[in-house]
Amino acid sequence: MLTKLFYYIVAAPVLFLLRLIFWPFKMLFRFFRWLCRWRREKRRMRRADFDDMDGWEFEEYIAELLSRDGYDHVEVTRGSRDQGVDVLAQRDGVSYAVQCKHYTAKIPNKAVQEAYAGAEFYGCDVPVVLTNSYFSPSALELGDEIGVELWDREELLKLVRRTRR
Repeated sequence: MLTKLFYYIVAAPVLFLLRLIFWPFKMLFRFFRWLCRWRREKRRMRRADFDDMDGWEFEEYIAELLSRDGYDHVEVTRGSRDQGVDVLAQRDGVSYAVQCKHYTAKIPNKAVQEAYAGAEFYGCDVPVVLTNSYFSPSALELGDEIGVELWDREELLKLVRRTRR
């Protein structure tokens, strides 16, 4: 009886006041922890691993990412006679012809044309140009006009994040 009385009169109000006092600090700590994780991820993605690869390694890396992201029948085409397509993949009954461009400069129209022609050659539904860089304005315009999907660095980073889980 005495312990219940002590709890209701002294301990419960003190615990409640302590919670009220420390709640802002708890929230501030959570925010700073989130901010540190976010900055660490941003810093890590700024110079990603794929920037240090050569062209062949980049194609293999993309094939691995696509298969981890749920694409089926992922295949890297080898040799100089690949007709402008580096990776073939399927997802939900749709076939993709992926032209990988590992550049430091902006991707020109030629890559979009190669992907379109390669998709026609292999009988794929969707031509894609994937790069670790960005596209020139004329390449963006051409890709939009002829129906070639253009996946730039931002899309590649999203793909990397999706497959790391």
